[in-house]
Amino acid sequence: ETFVDVARGASARGGGGGWRSRWISESGIVDLSLLVGPRPHDALRQMTALTGRQALPPRFALGYHQCRWNYKDEADVFAVDAKFEEHNFPYDVLWLDIEHTDGKRYFTWDKPLFPAPAAMQDKLAERGRKMVTIVDPHIKRDPGYHVHSEASREGLYVRNKDGGEFDGWCWPGSSSYLDFTDARVRSWWSDRFLLENYEGSTLSLFTWNDMNEPSVFNGPEVSMPKDALSLTDVEHREWHNLYGFYHQMATAEGL
Repeated sequence: ETFVDVARGASARGGGGGWRSRWISESGIVDLSLLVGPRPHDALRQMTALTGRQALPPRFALGYHQCRWNYKDEADVFAVDAKFEEHNFPYDVLWLDIEHTDGKRYFTWDKPLFPAPAAMQDKLAERGRKMVTIVDPHIKRDPGYHVHSEASREGLYVRNKDGGEFDGWCWPGSSSYLDFTDARVRSWWSDRFLLENYEGSTLSLFTWNDMNEPSVFNGPEVSMPKDALSLTDVEHREWHNLYGFYHQMATAEGL
């Protein structure tokens, strides 16, 4: 990542009061594209020509979304939905945070609290409403958790500088992090959203990606060490700002 400090005023060497900038690149390489404008919308057009144009969002995404931490069970979901009906307050999407899962294992449900997730989604869909569940990039290190065991077996995790699977601390506790810079990993992740892989999901279920800075509670700067390695032996310092982008790309392809 590259840090740019832009300031106006006298320089440390006693120069004039014009604009000046200071560039610091984590990897020592400055990869720069200049957008010459001259008008703001010209610069935006030039930027999106490089990065890609934004896709139109689905219509429901532009409506009101109801979210809080945390709706505790299916009865709570239906009670909130009923109150919106009672007060004739329109909404389009209801979100579930991490507590809906089985012990913070993504792509799962807490069965005692959400025993019939597909039927719950279908009930909301009767009024044209959608549901969103959170799915983060850190995977709980539990050998009995099918997502972790498969990712570990297939060698899909970011590695520490010594070559072993990187183990960091996030919401589930001890966690490993998928290497989304790798196309094979992104394809595997996209397949997790197939109806046959995501038990209890329906076509009206959508996804909330979070914590993909990537967040590591016990790491330096609350992230991975800069010398953590991708599957192609590239250090984290080189792809830190790409991690969330690729995580969301893989999720979007899965939906």
